Amino acid sequence: MIKLCHFELSGNCHKVRLMLSLLGVEHEQILLDFATKERKSPKYIKLNPFGQLPILVDGDIVVRDSHAILIYLAQRYGNENWLPTDAQSTSKVMQWLLPQLTTFVRVQNLLGFIICFKFL
Repeated sequence: MIKLCHFELSGNCHKVRLMLSLLGVEHEQILLDFATKERKSPKYIKLNPFGQLPILVDGDIVVRDSHAILIYLAQRYGNENWLPTDAQSTSKVMQWLLPQLTTFVRVQNLLGFIICFKFL
C-alpha cells in the first residue's frame, strides 16, 4: 500500500492528498510532527535528504517533492486525461504545474536577499 508522509497544514501535502483522492488510490497517511522536525529524523532523511514533505512511498519507489509526486501519480494511477503523452497537451499541463515552482523560488530568493542584507 502507498504511504504518504505529510503535514496537515502544508499546501504541497494537500495537493498530493487531493490527487490521491481524485484518483481513488488507497493509501496510508503518516502524519509527521512538524514542530519537532520529525521530518528531519534519520528515518525520514533516508527517504528525503532535504528533510521536506511530502514523501510518497509506493513499494520500493520513493518520490519526494509534491510536483514530482503529482506527475508520478498521474502516470502510474491515472490515464492520459491526467497527464497526456502528446507534446502540446503535456505542455498545457506543465504551464499550470510549473509556475508554482518559479513563484516559490522568487519568494525564497527575495527572503534570502532580505536576510543577507539585514545581517551585513
